[in-house]
Order: sequence, then C-alpha cells, then structure tokens
Amino acid sequence: MRHLPLILINLIPLVTPLAAADTDIEFFETKIRPVLVQHCYECHSAAAKDIQGGLRLDSRPGVRKGGDTGAAVVPGKPGRSLLLAALRHESIKMPPSGPLPAVVLADFESWIRRGAIDPRDTPPTSREAARISWQVLLASRKDWWSLKPVRTGPVPEVQDADWSMRPIDRFVLARLEKTQLKPATSADPHTLIRRLSLVLTGLPPRPIDVTRFAMAWAADPGTAWLELVDRTLASPHFGERWARHWMDVIHFTETHGNEWNYEVHHAWQFRDYLVRAFNQDVPYDQLIREHIAGDLLATPRINQQQRFNESVIGTAFYRFGEAPHDDCIGLRSIGYDILANQLDTLTKSFQASTVACARCHDHKIDAFSTHDYHALLGVLRSTRLVAHSIDLPEINREPLAQLESLKLPIRKRLASLWKTSDPSRIRALLLAAEAARDGHTPPENLDSGLVTRWKTALSIKNPPLEHPLHSWRSVADRDPKTSVENTWAALAVRYLDEHRKRTQFNLENFQTLYDLRDPGHAALWSSQGHALRAATTSDGELALSGSGDSVVSQLLPAGIHSHRLTSRLGGTFRSPILHTTRKHLSLQVLGDQRAVVRIVSNNCQLNYVNYKVLQSDQPTWVTFEPAHDDQKLRAYIELVSKFYNPKFPDQLATIGGAKKNDRVPWDQVATDPRSYFGISRVVVHDVATPPRAELGHLCRLFENGQAPSSLAGVADRYSSLLAHAIAAWTNHNASPAQVRWINWMVRNGLLDNSLDADPELARLVKQYREIEQKQLVQPRIIPGVEDVDDGIDQPVLVRGNPTEFGEPVRRRFFEVLGGTRQPFRRGSGRRELADHIASPENPLTARVMVNRIWHHLFGAGLVRSVDDFGHLGERPSHPQLLDHLATTFVDDGWSMKRLIRRIVLSRTFRMSSHRRRGTDSIDPLNRLLHHYPARRLDAESIRDAMLATSGRIELKLGGASVYPFRDKPNADRRLFVGPLDGHGRRSLYIKTNLMEPTRFLSVFNTPGGKVVEGRRDLSNVPAQALAMLNDPFVIGQADTWGERLVATAHRDPAERINLMFQRALSRPPTADERDQFIGLLDRLSVLHKVPAADRMTSRPIWKDMAHVVFTLQEFIYLP
Repeated sequence: MRHLPLILINLIPLVTPLAAADTDIEFFETKIRPVLVQHCYECHSAAAKDIQGGLRLDSRPGVRKGGDTGAAVVPGKPGRSLLLAALRHESIKMPPSGPLPAVVLADFESWIRRGAIDPRDTPPTSREAARISWQVLLASRKDWWSLKPVRTGPVPEVQDADWSMRPIDRFVLARLEKTQLKPATSADPHTLIRRLSLVLTGLPPRPIDVTRFAMAWAADPGTAWLELVDRTLASPHFGERWARHWMDVIHFTETHGNEWNYEVHHAWQFRDYLVRAFNQDVPYDQLIREHIAGDLLATPRINQQQRFNESVIGTAFYRFGEAPHDDCIGLRSIGYDILANQLDTLTKSFQASTVACARCHDHKIDAFSTHDYHALLGVLRSTRLVAHSIDLPEINREPLAQLESLKLPIRKRLASLWKTSDPSRIRALLLAAEAARDGHTPPENLDSGLVTRWKTALSIKNPPLEHPLHSWRSVADRDPKTSVENTWAALAVRYLDEHRKRTQFNLENFQTLYDLRDPGHAALWSSQGHALRAATTSDGELALSGSGDSVVSQLLPAGIHSHRLTSRLGGTFRSPILHTTRKHLSLQVLGDQRAVVRIVSNNCQLNYVNYKVLQSDQPTWVTFEPAHDDQKLRAYIELVSKFYNPKFPDQLATIGGAKKNDRVPWDQVATDPRSYFGISRVVVHDVATPPRAELGHLCRLFENGQAPSSLAGVADRYSSLLAHAIAAWTNHNASPAQVRWINWMVRNGLLDNSLDADPELARLVKQYREIEQKQLVQPRIIPGVEDVDDGIDQPVLVRGNPTEFGEPVRRRFFEVLGGTRQPFRRGSGRRELADHIASPENPLTARVMVNRIWHHLFGAGLVRSVDDFGHLGERPSHPQLLDHLATTFVDDGWSMKRLIRRIVLSRTFRMSSHRRRGTDSIDPLNRLLHHYPARRLDAESIRDAMLATSGRIELKLGGASVYPFRDKPNADRRLFVGPLDGHGRRSLYIKTNLMEPTRFLSVFNTPGGKVVEGRRDLSNVPAQALAMLNDPFVIGQADTWGERLVATAHRDPAERINLMFQRALSRPPTADERDQFIGLLDRLSVLHKVPAADRMTSRPIWKDMAHVVFTLQEFIYLP
C-alpha cells in the first residue's frame, strides 16, 4: 500500500502533473496521500458524513488550517505538527484502530521536515473525495489472491513418486511431505463403494452392487474402481444429489415466508431443471448464462423430448427467498431489499463475493464499491419479474388453429338463428312480455320461453339511467296523467343533456394513455402465454361458453382478450413503464375466475396496493393511484390469469376483491384451469372518479325526432334498434354501441343461444369444447425474469436510503475486474453480465465452482469459506491445486462430471478415514488432507438412506413436490399436512417451506432458505439423537423394514442380521456385532413376550431391531 505505482497518479483527477525532478510531490503522492485516504478521509474529508473535530485533511489549506485544536501540520516542524502526534498516538489517537507502522510514521516525519509539500490546492467536493478515496483503496485491495488471474504451475515433484502419478495427488502429497506427514492408507472396497454412492448420489449402494464391486475389486482394483465411478456418474440419481447442493447455494425455496408464506408457484420445475442439467452434464458456463440471462440466449437449450425451453427455466434463480406483501410504494425499502437479496445471491453464488455489503457505502475490506453495487442494481431494476411459459411455440398451435377455424362456422350458424329476430318479432315479444306482467296470456304464435325471459328482463325495478330498459320502464310506469309523448320528450332531453355533460367531462378530465383497441398501442405492450398469441379482438367477437347449454358467453368489445379462443390457457399482458404525473390511472377491463389487474411497482410481486381481482365479464373501470415518476419505481400495468399470478393461491384474496380466500392446497384450488381477462383502454386523470359511463348507445333510441304516442311506439324504437344491431353483427360491421345492445340481449337470454336451437350448431360447439378439454395442453409455467424495457442506470441510493438519489451509475461489471471499461449497452445488461461471469478470464468463476465441488466431495473446500473469497474468508489450503483444477475445469469445457471424475479417481479421495498416529498435532483440522474426512451425512441423505434401507423409497425422478408431514395444518400460512413418509419420495421432492422447515430434516441442519448457504451449518446436539429415537418418521421406517424382514424367509437370525448390515451399512457384520445383535434379539423376545419359535416372524421384534440399526452412528456417517 505504501509504495503505490506511479500509474495511480493518473487515476486521481486532482493530482497536479508531476515534473520528473519534482521528487517532493512524488513523495507525497506515493507515500503520504494514500495513507491519508485510507486511514483519515473517512472522518476528515468532504466524503465524511460528519467532519470530526473540524479537521479536513483532503487539501493543503485544510491541513495547514487544522481543526478545533490548531494547525495539523507546521511545515518543517514535525514536533509542532499535531497530525504526527496523533498518528503516533501521543495525543488523540489517529487512526482509532491502532498506530500505523513505524516506517509510515517515519515517512510523515520526513515529509513535514521537508516542508510538507502538498499539491492539493483546492478542497475537493464530497463526490471527488469519495472517488479519490476509492481509487486508492482499490489499488491496494485488488492485489488479493482470488482477484489475480488463474495460473497453473508445473505439477510438483514428490519424494514418494510411487504413491500416485495423478496431478491432484501430487499437489496433496507435496504439501504433506513439506510438513513431514504421510497420507493414510487406502480404504477397503466396502467403504469406497458406500462413500462414492453417498457422495455422488446421496443414496447408499444396493447390496447386489456392493457384492459385485467387491468381487471385481478382488480381481483388479483399478479397473473395478474406474468402472464403478463411471456407472455412478451415469446414475440418474447423480443429478438429484448435485441439484440439492446447488439449491443450497441459490437458497431454493417453494414459499416466500414472511407473514403469509405465499408460494413460489411452479418452483419444482426449476428443481427438476437442475436435476436434468447435472445428469446431462450441461457445461457450467452454460448454466451460468441460463441462470443470469436464460431468456436472452440467441440459441436456447431445448428439451426436444418434452418440447420446452430449458434455458428460460434457469431465470427462476432470481425468484427464491423471502418476499413481503406490504405496500411497496409507501415502503420503498421493500423492493430494494428484495433486489439486494437477488444481488447478494448472484454475486455469492458465482463469484463468492460479498458485493451486497457495498449497498450503503464502499466495502470496508474488499474491492467492491457502492458504485459496483449500484451498477448491478441497475441491471436488476432494468429486469422484470415475470411468469414464463416454457413450452415451445408449437405446443397448442394446432388445437388453437382448429378452434380458430371453428369460430367462423359457429358464428355463421348463430347469425342465421339471430336473423329471425326481425323488428316485428321483437316488437311483439316486447309488448307480449309487458302484457304478461299484468297477467295477460301471450299469443300462441310467440315462443313462450322467450316471452318469459322478456318478461323477466322487463320486470326490473327502478333501473338506473345507464340501463337499457330505463326508458321503457319510465314510459310503462309513468303517471297515467302524463302522456307518452311528454314522457318520451323529457327522457330525450335528459339523455341528450346527460350524454353531452358526460362526454364533455370525460374529454376535459381524462387523457388516453393507451387505447388497446388500436393495434399500434397494443403492440407497445408485452405478453406471455399461449392464449395471448391470438388475443386481439374486434367489436362483436364471440367468446364461446366452455360448458353448459349456452353457445355464447358474451360478445367482446375491441381490445385484448385472453379468452378470445379459450379461457383455459391464460397468460399475462404488460404495459411499458408508466410515465405519468397524474394522480390516478383507470383501466377499462373485464375478467373473471381469479384473473387480476394490477400495477407492479419496483418489481414487488406480492403487495396489495393497486391490485384488483376481476369479477365481471362486462367492461368495468378500475382506478389505481400509480407511483409518481420521480419515485423511480418503474411501475407498469399487468393483467394476469390465475396460474401466472405470483399471489395465487391467495389466502388473502378478499383484500383484492375476491369472494373467498384460497386456504386449501394447490391441487384443490387449481383443479379448474379457466381464468381470463380483457382490456380496452387506459386513461390518466386527476379527478377522483373514473370516466363516466357513456350513454351514446342509449341515445340512439331518440334519433328519430318524432316522439312515440304509445308504448307500442316505444316498442317500435327498441325493436328497430335491436334488429339493426343484430343485422349489423351478422354482416360483421356492428358498432361498439350495437355490440352493447346485443350483449344485453345475450345476458338476458333474449336471443337464441341454446345448443338445442340448432343441431349443426350443437355439433360444432361440441367439437369446439372437445378440442378445448382434450387437446389443449396446460401451459408449463416457471417464475423468472424478462427484458422488456430499455435499461436504466441506477442512481446511487445515498447511504442506502431509497428516497435519496445521487449520481446514476452505468450498468457494468465489477470495476476491479475491468467493468468500467465495458459498460452494458443491451437491454438490462444481463446478457453481458452473464458473459463476464462465464468468461474463462474471470479469476473467480472457475475457482469458486471447483471449490464448491471439492467441498461436497471432501466435506470442506480448499477454501473453507466457500461463499466468500474475500478478506473475511479463508485463504486456500492448496492454492496451486485450486488453480490447477480451475484451469482443467475450463479446458474440459466446464464439465462438472469430468472434474468430479478426476477427483474421485484420485488416491486422495480413496484414502481411509483413519488417521496416522501423530498427524493431529501437526494438522488437527486435516487441512492438508492426510486422511479422508469422515463426517455425518446431510439431513436428506439420512432420511433417504432410511427409505432405501426399509425398501419404501420411490425412485421416480421429478414432479410436483410433496407437502412435508406436520401434526396439523395451518391454512393461513399455507402449511398443509403431507404423508409421514412423503409417499416414499426422496427428500429433494419434499416441499421446501421457508416459514417452517421440514421437522426431521431441520434437526440435521437443512438450510434456512433465506440466504446463500454453500456450506451448511454443522451441529451435534441432543435433539438429533432424540429424533433418531423418537421421530415418527424413523419409527415408521423401522416398522416398514421390520414388516419386510418378517415377510421374507431367512434360514436363521444370523442370516437375517447379516443381510440387514449389508443393506444398511454396505458391509457384513463382524462376529462381535453379530453376537451382540443375536443377544439383542433374545432380550427383545422376552420384552415382547414372543416365544423363541415365533421370533423370526414377530413384526414388533424386527421393527425394534431395524430401529437399532438406524441409530448406529455408522448408519448416519460418511465413511
């Protein structure tokens, strides 16, 4: 730090150019200024929050003036210079952390004695001071082992060259020999196969596989081991094991915790994606790109067998962890906290770097500035959190095309039915229905059912002005003293006047932001989901009923409607970022079956502000109060059907306007896939109310100036208007007003809309519904992210305050790794960020992943702090080996299986776990690997080993998660009761609940799910022993195994005990162990009062015997 390179001078803007002979200035710049910046500027510069003691040391005038106690430096007089006394801790103590080295103090004394030459003429601004400080600190911090390029030296020479020729072993042996240590002997074949199986698959080996391997080992150990390694790497359960490891790193969860524990919907799809990726040995650099920017890859990875996009699933990586549901506008820190967690996960997972510590200020010890943090924050804030349909475009293409082709003949058949509604027929129905209200019998030539429905419609009491029958009822129910003509004339005046007022009010107070009836406006929005592929509607488009006797559910207005072809697929429709200064925003929308319209602010996905559940199939105005543009919350509108909604299932749905809350398991609430929405217009305004209802379609009743003289004359007006509307619709040129009239008739059953009305129509509709129900495939959905908008350069949040903004920071990678030279230019910058991280030139990426793999194979990484390669982390125990493996990893195409294969084929991995005498005093933590580190199995492996041993295990890969067992449900928190044994599924498939971890697994240190946890906590507490004795799962598996044992004929107890050891411990018992278990059998026979002749078939006895095996320490340990 003391002798900074002269090139640093060019990085500091305030430095006066040095003349070659000006040694005093050079002395200041290389030996004095860096010390002031690193140790004094925090309290005594323009960058300080509060300048301590009135002293500023960031300029020559400040130094000469001094602070409250006088001049800090007196040129030429070290003894009178208070700064030097403080640095020596002779008066006040600067810096407070401790005195500086003697050589630094000597430099300051020399500088003062030579006149305290200081070229800093002008005090810097706070921004300039902060920049200078950071550049000096960065220059010193970048010289850290993990930030230096990966370098591979020669494989070291060793004294015991016969031990192994493999490079890994040579690196390990060289370190051992340097400390006069010898490696442990090789493990026996039973230990090796158990170790390999548990490490690579998380399952114990099958007894038959143990027997075969032992025989092969006896013939040729080298070949036997090589073949076993390759078989195990090829096991489908390899992917399950290593997916679980990675899920710890990215803190995979299936709920969001907090107060209401919302589900991370379809999260299991990401888990299965990981299993497939590890089994297929997808290159690690590809996985990085998929996690960070899988939606942006030019050539995504396609699952051809199941026909979906694998790469886009990777972006679910951003969506795990805790997420509150509170108001993200009023509490802006919520959105930034979620982003901070995403950023922390991103940088720790792939770079083992604690960049999130620079959220409020430059990192205290590592080479990451608050500008680095905000550069990445800009990337994340330029990204939207969305639900992706992962299906290939061809999915549902054909059935949707068939539905499209059927709509035209259905419309034609319907039009032929409705054409019969001529004016005279409608007039007759109107008058007959009104007469029927007074008890008169309708004419026989009229359809009695239609008359009844007209009568029901006409029986409405006091309809409002907006109702189609307001005029009819006003005339029919008028005071007998008032003529029809006068009543009609008054109605005409009122309607026309009110229509004028409302039109004027709407024109003056509302500004159209988006008119989704205009294809140009609709094209500005983005969409997801199969249903949105063909969602643009014109006025009068049919929406067909999905069930029941009705053909049509409604005629759609022009706009975007997800149910134009079917309500069974759903999707999302999103606006661009909103830029408005108006107080209110209103949307003309429709929808039902738990579809939602909302405004998303700061990417908050669970809050209830500006959130409305849609419950009407008729266009309705919904009004919100959007965040102001100056709040920089990047708000946008989203319409979403239920399966795409991150709040579904919603146990607080009534807050958003739903009729009931969802407090049942997913499989119960999601049985009906139907859900739909539509939108026509978006307006902004300052008045509190939405646009007033338009009356133009009702004013058409008064277009003929001659007032009718009787109710029959009024019937003429209605019948003519309705008949013309129907005719226009049949000719495909109905106006919006005419569509509203027809919709009113359809809703009230006043048009032939029954399947019984026409056999051919019934046939077409039946065919349509069969395609909907039998051929349409439900979309496969995953939470993820998406680039929609132009990227933003995030302003610095001053000291982390989400309401105080500083200068914007360009989106880029870490400055210490050259990020400032290449700012991101494409969209959010995620694609470029992925390339930076996945680059072979990145010194962290390969090292970090190699170290994670080593950690899982040996129980500790070469760097034990697997998530922190910074100054608070540990240095590598074998730095040359780490770099050798990192280089090999990249050269092998980032293949994780090849790397694992190299490591497990080494003698280092095959060493016994027994220590040689005297090694503990030299290397007590086994950091030099003088023996294989035996350790307790992780929680999942303990549970899975019991399932495998009992024979209950279900080895099917993938699928929706199983709820964990608990004593009783808590539906408010979405904590439901699952089966005690999880249907035999591996622990990987038990639902990961952030609010309440699985009881048995949590005893053995499963991760909490809120933060990156590449290295699990390890504890040894009484609760673990108690769980093995008393947990109902353990007891249940012991009973299952006992049942299987007594159902199988064995020659004698010794044979059965031998097979139990082979199954549970992958080895036969010793003679002493066999005798002990036979003695136990005798005692249990007495305890259970079972005669000796019956003890081989006693289920209680063998349940207890199995339970004892489960409680053996060896059963839960990796040998």
